[in-house]
Amino acid sequence: MFLQAFPVLVPATVSARVDAAEDCGQVESFSEKPIWSIARDHATVLSVPNTTHRTARIITSLNLKGGVGKTHLCWLIAGVCQERGKRCLVVDLDKQGNISTTLLGDKVAGPGTEAFFNPAVDPQVQAIVRRSHLSHVDAIPGSFALEQFNLTDPTKWDASGLVSSLVDPLREVALLYDYILIDCPADISLITYAALCASDFLLIPLEAAQWGALGTNHVIKTLDHVRRRHNARLRLLGYVVSRYRMVRKYQSTYTNRLREKFGDDAFATAIPDLSLFEQAVTDRVPIVLHSPTSHAARIARSSFDEVESRAERLSGVGDPSGGRGLRQPVVAVA
Repeated sequence: MFLQAFPVLVPATVSARVDAAEDCGQVESFSEKPIWSIARDHATVLSVPNTTHRTARIITSLNLKGGVGKTHLCWLIAGVCQERGKRCLVVDLDKQGNISTTLLGDKVAGPGTEAFFNPAVDPQVQAIVRRSHLSHVDAIPGSFALEQFNLTDPTKWDASGLVSSLVDPLREVALLYDYILIDCPADISLITYAALCASDFLLIPLEAAQWGALGTNHVIKTLDHVRRRHNARLRLLGYVVSRYRMVRKYQSTYTNRLREKFGDDAFATAIPDLSLFEQAVTDRVPIVLHSPTSHAARIARSSFDEVESRAERLSGVGDPSGGRGLRQPVVAVA
């Protein structure tokens, strides 16, 4: 979107699909006037239109269990942002950097999100934001350099003074985007705690399986702790069932029980486990552009619509429970 000057090199299959989307007006040409000059070889120029009224919704995707769809959910939301002309920044706090690689290809080298946690440097956020191959999506990449700051002892978090490391940088760019998505590792650490301190909403993806819901209790306790001490505006956006297979009866039964337990906090839209989702990720093209008339694309749009409607509703609610009512999170369902 908005980082301009250097050509973007992507595989031929990606180029063909993005070119087709551009012909339909789904992908912009990069002709907007730049507003930030970035003096680095690996980054170029960030530009946005004159929309000073924009204030991004900052959403953290988190669960303590890996493989439940945290990163994929961020990818789906970013993809619909691209389709609908909404500007999105993806902040990758996962050392594996999966979404960084998908969005940036070989442009992941150089400073990334680890710079925010390094007390020896004072990073300028505009210097580490990268343009992706999608005209409306930028990214700040994650890498294994995050590992040294992934403190899991809360006493060390306070001593480090880094729990608010993301607050000012994301506030600085919030007027430039509609959505800022933070993809977190599967743990509660300094990094994920800092993400919650800087966020408006917490999104919890989970599998429709016994182990899929384990850990959500600790995530909610962390949310409440952050609200009390650092970020009173933080709200639970909801629980999203991911990697769902309708052919597995036990998953259908378990999903219904999860929804009964979570009530209104459970998204109506579940993310099925479809091969077309995997193909779109492999091709580095959002499903809504990759296969726009597919069932998978409709699921992505439905998920995004629910994210938007929930965010709008919760933004106007002064519920001291963080929009969670009196319900308790599921640890296990018999």
